[in-house]
Amino acid sequence: MHAPRILLALACATPLVAQAFHRRAPTRYGQATADNAITRLDARLARGELELPVDGARGRLPALLRALGIPASSQVLVFSKTSLQRHRVSLHNPRALYFGADVYVGWIPGAASLEVAVGDPQLGVVFYTLPQTEAAPARLTRDDSCLRCHASDRTDDEPGLLLRSVFVDETFHPIASAGDVDVTYRTALHERWGGWLVTGGFGGRHRGNGVAVRGDDGEYHVPARPAADLRAVGELRADVYLHDRSDAATLLVLEHQATIHNLLVRASLQTRYLLDKDRVVNELLDEHGLRAATARIVDGLARDVAAALLLEGEPSLADLGVVADPAFAAAYAAQWPVDASGRRLGELDLTRRTFLVPLSPMVHAPSFAAMPDALRERVLERLRVAIDRGVPPGDVRMSAAERDVLRAHLRATLPGYGSSDARAR
Repeated sequence: MHAPRILLALACATPLVAQAFHRRAPTRYGQATADNAITRLDARLARGELELPVDGARGRLPALLRALGIPASSQVLVFSKTSLQRHRVSLHNPRALYFGADVYVGWIPGAASLEVAVGDPQLGVVFYTLPQTEAAPARLTRDDSCLRCHASDRTDDEPGLLLRSVFVDETFHPIASAGDVDVTYRTALHERWGGWLVTGGFGGRHRGNGVAVRGDDGEYHVPARPAADLRAVGELRADVYLHDRSDAATLLVLEHQATIHNLLVRASLQTRYLLDKDRVVNELLDEHGLRAATARIVDGLARDVAAALLLEGEPSLADLGVVADPAFAAAYAAQWPVDASGRRLGELDLTRRTFLVPLSPMVHAPSFAAMPDALRERVLERLRVAIDRGVPPGDVRMSAAERDVLRAHLRATLPGYGSSDARAR
């Protein structure tokens, strides 16, 4: 009777790193049925309650964005050949990305299908395609082949979003020998946006808007090429796209949101795996609650999530002259809950950091609400320590006034934040 107890204890005490938890019980990604905003939309299409008409060269893109509540002003453009339909992508025909709080849509002019990634409460992120021609039914089809890139070591082996900064050659292919960067909101600004179009105000160095050249020192760089809007980029047809911008401010928000979304997915999938293993062990040992090793790991995940939500490690935007497209700034903020004072977390600052107050609006995202209780309650407790007690992590700095704003907002809008209940054990 003692050997199984020892073996099980050792198994639970083993440190867990990226191990494709989405493939394991209880998630079993490949066998599980998805239930998310896209499956619900597709069900409406199947019942004939909704249509996604084709709109000329833009296909079903405008109708899909309307159906999902994604603002056209969220548009950013990437011209590096780093996506599935890369043969169509160039500086003359960049791929457009649009995003809402939990859904991301990719469109290439002339491509046969739209690409969609959506947050799923149990599976993390699920990928779909939507045909662009009237000859094909307007139905969204799950496409797990996307996991070849979107569940790789670049995303910690879990389904996630991937934003790359690459040096591109004259054919817009990445220069392999030059290296690349998987961008998060913590990435140094001068390393970002290789292979992307960057419009609007930004006074710092970056790698966007052109092909790379190799200097006498052997290092690659991209000559500065500012662009106020797409009309200033002579190589492409600006009128084909839904919006005339691909702003630095919008890219900053997308990178921030994708970083948090990926972290929430990874932490949730790992926690569910651990809880399922604890359930098996507890049944065998007639015990209850989180095993000690599981509690330590979940505490660590909660620490990482809370630090990211509090924007720990974000580079300063001071003196860079970042300017947001007013249409995008208004549309993005409007997606998030508002309190009695009119405050929303998604309001942009851009003079010091991305957001006006030092907390991510992703605390209100469906992927946050979908976290297992044991993880979510620990994240909430760490947020209380930072905001209510004034002990933020790392390099996060909050004034007393900012803490007061955040405390009042979260108590009014975030379920469970005001609770002083003890954490689940």
